[in-house]
Amino acid sequence: MKQQWNMVITTTTVVLVTAVVRCAAGYDILAIFPFSGKSHFHMFRTVSEALTARGHHLTVVGHFPKTPKEPTRPQQSQNGDIDGGGDEARGSGSYTDYSLFGSMPVYENFTTDEVTGNGYLKEMLMILQDGLDNCEAVLSSGRLSQLLQSRAKFDLVLVEIFNTGCFVSMANHFGAPVVGITSTSLYPWFGGMVGDVVMPSYVPVNLLPFTSRMMFAERLINSVILIGMKTYYKFKYEQAAQAIVDKYLGKLNGGTVSESLDNVNAIIVNTHFVFGDTRPLPPGIIEVGGCTYKKPMPLPEVLERYVTEAQRGVIYFSMGSIVKGSSIPATQSLAMLRVFGRLDGYRVLWKWEDDPPPPEVRPENVMFVPWMPQFDVLNHPNVKLFISHGGLMGILDALYSGVPIVGIPMFADQFSNMNFIVQNNCGLQLQLDQIDEQVAGDTISAVLDDDKYARNAKRLSTLYRDRDRDPLEKAVYWVEYVARHRAHLMLKPANQDWWYERCLLDVAVAVIVAVATTSYIAKRILAKSRSAVTTDHH
Repeated sequence: MKQQWNMVITTTTVVLVTAVVRCAAGYDILAIFPFSGKSHFHMFRTVSEALTARGHHLTVVGHFPKTPKEPTRPQQSQNGDIDGGGDEARGSGSYTDYSLFGSMPVYENFTTDEVTGNGYLKEMLMILQDGLDNCEAVLSSGRLSQLLQSRAKFDLVLVEIFNTGCFVSMANHFGAPVVGITSTSLYPWFGGMVGDVVMPSYVPVNLLPFTSRMMFAERLINSVILIGMKTYYKFKYEQAAQAIVDKYLGKLNGGTVSESLDNVNAIIVNTHFVFGDTRPLPPGIIEVGGCTYKKPMPLPEVLERYVTEAQRGVIYFSMGSIVKGSSIPATQSLAMLRVFGRLDGYRVLWKWEDDPPPPEVRPENVMFVPWMPQFDVLNHPNVKLFISHGGLMGILDALYSGVPIVGIPMFADQFSNMNFIVQNNCGLQLQLDQIDEQVAGDTISAVLDDDKYARNAKRLSTLYRDRDRDPLEKAVYWVEYVARHRAHLMLKPANQDWWYERCLLDVAVAVIVAVATTSYIAKRILAKSRSAVTTDHH
């Protein structure tokens, strides 16, 4: 008996030592980031560089390769430490680009006309079609075929999960554990497919303008849209993605697109429970909202002087990287300029990509700049308001900084993001086509003059920033955890494959039938008893 225990202890020790030595040497990680949006890639590069700083060797497939002026550098956390997942893997990692640049256009600088007026349902279908176009463009370039033919070996594959699952099947081809990553919350077509629990009664589809406080009509719409989109994705877009994969890559070892999604080990999402609606999550959905943040840096000298010298404060106006702020229709932009010109003591920083408006309509207190370090600007103590499109990255920046928001949502999850802000009294919302001088002036003045918005924004900021560990460190830790143990963290119920099982409708029907049957039998017995008593009396 003692001999058996010695063998068990020895074997366990060998396994643990091997795992530690392997981690100390660094894992070989393939990272696939196929979407060509810079704002999405910002998070992915941050996580990749943190893994490199931990001593791992990253092969990064994406549209934004590093330039010689961008050396890999450690990401500094908010407490000044170098981020990582513990003390196991320190050393010299590597970051190797496998460039997709030029395989498809960069997803940026759209005009407001191009992204508005489509309606929620059409917009969802457009996002899915973008996923197929993305899959077709990248795979038809032949660059991923070269990677597959290289017979490279990886310890883990990190892959973006956004608007298509076609790249997940490629990730599974390598026989390594797969960790998904998304810079957004999970979109409705993946709801429930990757182990999370989606209950449309109180979990709103993130592409609809709802919160968890839904009335009957909203719950009905939410349920119909969720079931419809999941069904449409399953029987149309997933099959179309499979056809593209088969066309360019042939039959892959990792199985079909559907099977590959079922085999994802964990998913890193750029969310945090403070911002969003209450929902059940399995341990494999790892929330790391705020993982891109470093310690705020001083502004460039010109911006610093401009912001500091504003007597009452600064309004920062940016529509993100996907939509050009300068493309706001002339009627609305002129109305905003007139409002800004009336704000005594305030200055405005407006992210404006084209030539500034002519001097005769341009107030002296407005500076137009094509690009600004948004996180650093929002963390300046003299910035009092953020006018935003309501994109998740910008919302999280403002949430960290404790700055109230006036949102002008245009597409995708921006409507639900802004509804959360309004619901929590951290800001107000404008509709682009309804902006005039009166509406814009009243809305902006309301947020500036009523300190409840700033108070609530700072309160959420305090909750958001109070973490048990740095979010980037958390992301790195769980990537290493999956690589070490090949653990499947999604923990999908083994016997609940059907929606009616998850909702207990089969149990409810059985209980109703049992109660109805019992009641019917009892009623018949009672009726016969009464009849017998009546007969006896006669």
